[in-house]
Amino acid sequence: MSKILPTIGPITESRKSISRILKFSNLVRINGAHNTLSWHKKISKRIKKNKGSEILLDLPGVKPRTNNDKKYLIKKNQKVAFFYKKCKIKKILKIKITAPLPNISKGIKNFSVNDGKYFFRVKKITKNFVIGKSLGSFELEKKKGINFFNSVYDEQIQKKMYLSFLKKARGIKFDAVGLSYVQSEDLVNHIRKFNNNLIIVSKIENIKGLKNIDEISKKSDVVMVDRGDLSAEIGEHKLFPAMQKISKIVKKNGKPLIIATENLESMTFKKGITNPTKSEIISIAHSNNLLADRIMLSAETAVSRNWINIVKWLDVFLKKINKSSIERKNENDVFWKAVREIRNIPLVIFTKKGYALEKINETNDRTDLTVFTDSKKVKSFCAFKSNIVCILIKKFTKSKSSNFIYNSIKKYKKIIFAKKDKAALIYVAYPRRNSRANTFSIISEKDF
Repeated sequence: MSKILPTIGPITESRKSISRILKFSNLVRINGAHNTLSWHKKISKRIKKNKGSEILLDLPGVKPRTNNDKKYLIKKNQKVAFFYKKCKIKKILKIKITAPLPNISKGIKNFSVNDGKYFFRVKKITKNFVIGKSLGSFELEKKKGINFFNSVYDEQIQKKMYLSFLKKARGIKFDAVGLSYVQSEDLVNHIRKFNNNLIIVSKIENIKGLKNIDEISKKSDVVMVDRGDLSAEIGEHKLFPAMQKISKIVKKNGKPLIIATENLESMTFKKGITNPTKSEIISIAHSNNLLADRIMLSAETAVSRNWINIVKWLDVFLKKINKSSIERKNENDVFWKAVREIRNIPLVIFTKKGYALEKINETNDRTDLTVFTDSKKVKSFCAFKSNIVCILIKKFTKSKSSNFIYNSIKKYKKIIFAKKDKAALIYVAYPRRNSRANTFSIISEKDF
């Protein structure tokens, strides 16, 4: 399965386009910050008509966005007021924003719009508006985010916003939710109470989220790094070490990692472009070295007419480059030490709750896995791992488990033994107390 996580948008909303995208990835994203609820309901149903598809719904975040219905040409040295609710300032361009300003550090001199692309010199900040002097000329497109260095967001407002949207989104079909600007495990726990079966993807986008990455990743199912927002919030010079830190901690905790923002932006502007810039190639390779499980495409597949070339290029590139590994901690457990050493044969797992998957991710997250489960949540979790094929079965059979395993493997042996005639089998459907695994054995295609 491909490591690509495409976003479905206006340019790819047709049934034909969705079917084409799902040939590259069974997991797709829809962005709740754009389009209407009715659009998301319609498109999610369209996606779900494709068997085996999984949907990540990104919730509209607490970060303020410009609420403009048209594009604005901003000139160098032009003053602009970005305001929430009301602003009585006159004689300058006023642009409404979607959410309150965050808690902004004192003495801040600059802020940016559109993921840190365009900067303004701060002239005045109040509770509901900020006035800035543009440091360059540019065209401000619709609904672009505003970032402030070292800002902190109100978690109570976050909880209300996310729960309010989730209640409105009941008609939308989705398997996972993306939470923007997660700053602590408390927000994750709060949303999990709303629906314990949802896969929660926590997005690390500011200084507080980076500081608390360990506790956040332990409580989350998946972690996403929005490099644009994170860079604008912590400073461009700190982005590289921050990415290394996040990858190390997320992988230590056995969670899938998504890397987002401007992965192949250069290919979005003109139809027919078949190759990205060298900088983007190096960036993609770096994300691969950081053990990213998914490379997210946003505008590249949501609004670019060149989307099919972008997806094809990335799919081929990711299959060609060598996968790197990070340093693993020593394991005293003989069982997991054996699993860690599996390199040249696929792994087959039978699991009801998915307890073993995190442990496998810690020790060996590059081996091809075939997972048998009767849990929809485990199936959705597996969609975030590019090396996993998950088979959802009706019900585990506790009695006569040997026959159950044999018949299941026999039915899907073409998938299991597609590359090798042998595989390692782990059966963890009914683990004992304080145990995550029942049996471990080597199986051969000729036995089935």
